[in-house]
Amino acid sequence: QQQQVQQQQQAQQQQVAQQQQQAQQPQQVQQTAAGGSGLAVTGCQNATVGNIVRGTYTPYSENHSRIVYRRTEQVNNLDVLVYYWDDRDGPNFCGWWFGPKVGGDQVWAYNSDRAMSPPTTGWRVPYDGPVDTTFVVSVHNGAAGQQPAQHVATQQQQLQQQMQM
Repeated sequence: QQQQVQQQQQAQQQQVAQQQQQAQQPQQVQQTAAGGSGLAVTGCQNATVGNIVRGTYTPYSENHSRIVYRRTEQVNNLDVLVYYWDDRDGPNFCGWWFGPKVGGDQVWAYNSDRAMSPPTTGWRVPYDGPVDTTFVVSVHNGAAGQQPAQHVATQQQQLQQQMQM
């Protein structure tokens, strides 16, 4: 019986260690772009594209070692994403994109900057058109992205309390 108790404790400790690693990963991702904050998109001279891209974005996932941001509201039942694509398909595809799907054929805007987070200015609308000087992507300081880390920390505390019982 004593061996079973020790095995259970070891399994619980391993589970806590794994959760701590998982908790650290989202925090690292959040800190690489806009300090874990979301984005706000304003401007855009093209009325159609402007209605699609203007709004608030929160960290959503990751692609090519950069955060993917998703607009908080869908447009025409489509997600609006800001994502980075590296040069694996050639230098003409490398940069930041606005589109409904990461790596998809449909895109609304493009910026060739290779920065870790979406650039503020220099966006082309359409993607092969001229730079739209009114199109601005800025850091939106919200509490976005902080909840998951707090939730995991709470779960870890609960597990540790259970282990002590």
